[in-house]
Amino acid sequence: MVKKFNKIIEYIENHLDSDIDKQVLEKLSTYSYAMLERIFSILCGYTLGEYIRLRRLSKAAVDLREGKEKVIDIALKYGYSSGDAFSYAFKKYHSVTPCAVRKGADFRILPPIRFSISVKGGKMLDIRIEEKKGFNFAGVLVAKNFRSISMRKWQEAMEKLNDIRLKINSDAQYFGACFESLDENVFHYMLGNIISDEEDISQTELEILKVPASMYAVVKLIGPVPDCIHEGWKYITDTFFPQEGYRHAETPDFEVYSNGDMGSQDYEMELWIPIKKEK
Repeated sequence: MVKKFNKIIEYIENHLDSDIDKQVLEKLSTYSYAMLERIFSILCGYTLGEYIRLRRLSKAAVDLREGKEKVIDIALKYGYSSGDAFSYAFKKYHSVTPCAVRKGADFRILPPIRFSISVKGGKMLDIRIEEKKGFNFAGVLVAKNFRSISMRKWQEAMEKLNDIRLKINSDAQYFGACFESLDENVFHYMLGNIISDEEDISQTELEILKVPASMYAVVKLIGPVPDCIHEGWKYITDTFFPQEGYRHAETPDFEVYSNGDMGSQDYEMELWIPIKKEK
């Protein structure tokens, strides 16, 4: 995983002044582009698109200081359609104009990322590996892009679920399911629960997600939501995956909520992350 992601960074560095092919990134990562973006944002704290944009603006500033190219030529070189669009983005990041940098003003630099495995002390998360049979999941679609989830949308979905009595097949209060829409190349987020095979939801507004059998890393989380969820995903992607040789299986993953106060330091929940061994 570490080698793959470093190859991605190397490819991006070599193409900051040209088109970056999403299909090449998919091939290098062996993930879909949507999954690559998701894992990258968990590891780095910002999206892949944002990283590329900030690296280009960093290189543009260096070119302005050290070279003699016109501002418009540098703008076009790094993918901006006009000088105005480039100047706006440049000033937003560097807090000064391109002309000011050319005259000697200070500017910011985002260095290239380098991924590595490090031995970490401190808190270790409780993870167990479980084989789970395929199941049906019924729920309310909260967002067609999980990045756009809001508390209002989440609460509206909860109210719909509370109005419908399901013959659920789990001990959890409810689940948050994150799954990729292959047509739209984004991750959808659904709030719901595992349902019994005999459950008839044809007269409800619920949607059905058929989840295949998979091996899961079941991560026990303790602490307030959403902080404990972010901590769990960070640990899985930057420690568990590379050290244990696993990868996301690219089937739905789940936040498993229990009863209790989600804002409490003692709140307990789980992540179910489908996994398979790296080749």
